[in-house]
Amino acid sequence: MPEMSVPICAICAKTGVLCNACEAKLAMGQITEMDVELAKIFYESEMEDTGFERAIDTGEYVIILAKKENIGKIIGKGGDNIHMIAKKLGKKVRAIGTESLKDTIRDFLAPAQISSVNKVYRPDGTKVTRIRINKNDKKRLRMDLKEIERLVCSLTEDKIEISFDE
Repeated sequence: MPEMSVPICAICAKTGVLCNACEAKLAMGQITEMDVELAKIFYESEMEDTGFERAIDTGEYVIILAKKENIGKIIGKGGDNIHMIAKKLGKKVRAIGTESLKDTIRDFLAPAQISSVNKVYRPDGTKVTRIRINKNDKKRLRMDLKEIERLVCSLTEDKIEISFDE
């Protein structure tokens, strides 16, 4: 069986007690308390054939960032795994793929449809990724637009602007 890939070591995830190396990662901000909590849930739930890269707690949501091939396993058949994770964390949970900027944005905005993604080069030399969504999909967004922009910017270090078609 493939080994689980999580931000903390397997022993820490299994025991729930952080070793010196994982404790140092936490202290330096390389991992978060949510990374630790989610890794424990993955091990307790025997989701050992999958993994994730990071977990971000936005307050209302926990965003699980994972490789595209792990998204289906995190969600589980009929959404069983993601519902179980949400119940254990007491928050809504979204699983987001991290393969490319375009895929990450698409996952954050789902089920809304993206009509275009363009790179805009401003006169001051800054580069912005501008995403346009059909105005009819505005009500389909699961998260606040500014929150999505902030999260995508923090993950990719790209400046993002999301707007709606007329």
